[in-house]
Amino acid sequence: MTPPRRRRIDRRPPRPAPAAPLPAGPLVADPAGVRRSLQDALDAARRGRRDLTLAVMEVEGAEAGAAVARVADAARAALRSGDVLWRDGERSLVALLVDTDGARAEPALARLRLRLGQLTELNVRVGRAGVPPGIGAEDLLELAHLNTSADAGE
Repeated sequence: MTPPRRRRIDRRPPRPAPAAPLPAGPLVADPAGVRRSLQDALDAARRGRRDLTLAVMEVEGAEAGAAVARVADAARAALRSGDVLWRDGERSLVALLVDTDGARAEPALARLRLRLGQLTELNVRVGRAGVPPGIGAEDLLELAHLNTSADAGE
């Protein structure tokens, strides 16, 4: 039996993410830093002609500190190695899904919603936004926050 043929693309190393992932541990809320990092990632993705999708997770109800830490751990477990997670505010997290857009973002978003849905005692709203040409970080974050839906497990 002959081995399967490998495509040239299979031998290429993965492309680096447009933004450096944060180390594991508690995330510190830094809205200005998130906007700067997101704008840098948008610029890098445009130069490299890469697709991006932004996912926003808003934690409602429970005490913010512990609840957001649990959501961050669940999100880290669901995200791929090249994706980036930031803490945007006291009760919100932002995930940048690299090389995904439109229908290609759905598997990553479904995995994220599934993990967050396992946190049954928390009410987490998940929003997403694709990256239209020319949009800035501020507008992209606002668009993702506007697209949140109740209960990540839906």
